[in-house]
Amino acid sequence: MRFRFLWQLIAGFLLVMLVTLALSASRISNYMNQQIHSEVETRLLNYGSNIVSNNFSREDIKKVDQLLASDNISIQVYLANGSIIYPTYRQEYRANLTDSELRAIRQGQNLPLRVTYRPDKGKITRLATVYLPLNRQASDSAQFPAGFISLSEPIENLETRQQEVYNNIIFSFGIATAIGLAISVAYALFQTRKIRRLQQATRQITAGNYDVQLDISNKSRDEFGDLAHDFQVMTDSLAKSREEIKRQETLRRQFMMDAAHEMRTPLTTMSGVIEGLQYDIFPEPQRKRSLELLATETQRLIRLVNENLDYEKIRTNQISLNKQTLKAYDLLCQIRTQLTAKAQEKGDRIVLDAPEDLLIYGDRDRLVQIIINLVTNAIQFSENSDITLWGRQDGNFTELRIMDQGIGIDAKQIEDIWERFYKVDISRKNTKFGESGIGLAVVKSLVEAHGGTIRVESELGQGSTFIIRLPLEATESGDQDQAQETAPNKSKKNLGTFLIGNKKAKSEDK
Repeated sequence: MRFRFLWQLIAGFLLVMLVTLALSASRISNYMNQQIHSEVETRLLNYGSNIVSNNFSREDIKKVDQLLASDNISIQVYLANGSIIYPTYRQEYRANLTDSELRAIRQGQNLPLRVTYRPDKGKITRLATVYLPLNRQASDSAQFPAGFISLSEPIENLETRQQEVYNNIIFSFGIATAIGLAISVAYALFQTRKIRRLQQATRQITAGNYDVQLDISNKSRDEFGDLAHDFQVMTDSLAKSREEIKRQETLRRQFMMDAAHEMRTPLTTMSGVIEGLQYDIFPEPQRKRSLELLATETQRLIRLVNENLDYEKIRTNQISLNKQTLKAYDLLCQIRTQLTAKAQEKGDRIVLDAPEDLLIYGDRDRLVQIIINLVTNAIQFSENSDITLWGRQDGNFTELRIMDQGIGIDAKQIEDIWERFYKVDISRKNTKFGESGIGLAVVKSLVEAHGGTIRVESELGQGSTFIIRLPLEATESGDQDQAQETAPNKSKKNLGTFLIGNKKAKSEDK
């Protein structure tokens, strides 16, 4: 049921409260009864002690008896054997005491308060009675002989006072129960309201609404408050996950479309060339050119696949880097020599501006991949201009710049160029260099994997400058040791990937 927990909570509170109140009432009742009993006993013993200590005569006792009658207290005098001698000598009325109690009185001991029974006008009266020893000389006829006296008070007086205590306790018990019930209901409603809010929020999340917000600004410092806070954290995480899933799904769809588009052109070209060769459509002078075109498109597909594989490995931290300190000048010289022929095809010139003692820290193959991608990109969008490879040491960083005088990049497009398959110039997407449109995404991921940064400064019609900053030392302890362990195999793999993607460039340089 909807309010089952509410009633269970109320019942639990009430049960605990009632048990506590019952135990408290019982203890209070027992204590008050003991106090009343002790008070009556003390009062009767005090009266009796005064009578015994003053050696009252029969006439004196009569007067005292008359005075105490107003308080419903009666006096009786007994012989040592228990026979009554005051106020009557009727022997059938005896003290109902055991032999041991009579011996105790003869030894001078008082008997504490007890309930006794006395016939009175055809009925039995219950009395609260105490006994005190009376040691007298029998020779004095005015005095009572040795024996004991008793002082009694109707038990109804004692029971009346006890009943008053019971009534007060019951009244207090009822008031406490009512107050406790009200508090229990209020507290249960307060707690169940928190649970209902969580329940409603859970239903909204089940329905797909991850934007639910719980009011936890003034949350109570209890388990429910902590639960509400954790629930809100979970909800926010689910909302972020949903948005990330949507974003990833959008990227996946876009990637599939872009990859299919990028692959369609070389595959169409290759299919046409193969069909032409199969049916001898091409004349003999064009066969060699057709084979070269087929090899170029094959390399283009291989490069596209390898770049995407590299990007995914870097993005998911599945790549290890063999970092070491290298001579940046020699590295830049090698790249300039390797790409000079490609630059000359566009009328470009590669210029090196770096000190010979310039150092750089990183994985050699991946650094080559980064710089070749950037230089190739500069060649693609430049004609009859200089492409400068600039390098300097800046504190604990090595700064490299690849500067061109090409078409430049619009300011609105600068942030988008790092996305896979993004094209600054759609009309050139199938040109000879950098066809896949993924090179810059790989470059950015590799730079960040080295613990560095990359940014671009560009103006339309003025050219672009890509700025790379890499630390000169390892950012993590043990970085270099790990790299050395994986260096032999990994270096071959990286170098092989690089050689496959740049096979045509090397052949042209030769």
